[in-house]
Amino acid sequence: MMEKNLSIKVTQEFKRKSLHFATILYPVIYNLIPYRVALTASATLVILDLILETLRLLYPSVNRLFLSLFEGTYREKERENVSTLIWTLSGAFLTILLFSDNKSVVTVSLLYLVFGDSIAAIMGVLFGRIKVGSRGKSVEGSISFFIISFFCGIIYFPWNIALVGSLVASAIEFVPLPVDDNFILPIISAGVLTILI
Repeated sequence: MMEKNLSIKVTQEFKRKSLHFATILYPVIYNLIPYRVALTASATLVILDLILETLRLLYPSVNRLFLSLFEGTYREKERENVSTLIWTLSGAFLTILLFSDNKSVVTVSLLYLVFGDSIAAIMGVLFGRIKVGSRGKSVEGSISFFIISFFCGIIYFPWNIALVGSLVASAIEFVPLPVDDNFILPIISAGVLTILI
């Protein structure tokens, strides 16, 4: 029974994070198209998601449709409340808006969000034994986050900046904060990287 529950949890986390991995389009498109176009596209996604979330929460039939279409991707608390997608999209948009002076800073901060957060969640479910805090974050997941984030950073920055940047991002992901970590992770990470360089 315990193995079955773990299997269900792993499957659901993979479904959620497969959608989360779709945000790889943010750093890719950001580096391929003009800045104003990328910013407009990012803002448009935030607005569209706000409209869809409003419709979903106002009309139970629309909510049921979304829950069936994306079965397994909504956490229990999101079924009748706003999903974390709006926070992810808003955090990415603000990172692109506020730190337009340095493409590398924006790219790495978005890569933390795409790969670090996703890998941490999956590794936490698969191998997480040491749980900390009310949100049940695992030490193993956070170590995975740090390693992936460091490798993302070292592509663009010297090792010492990549190290500090990934430590800060790991702390944001691990520590229970009143604001969704998908929202503040890229913003604060970009701010720290900007100061470091």
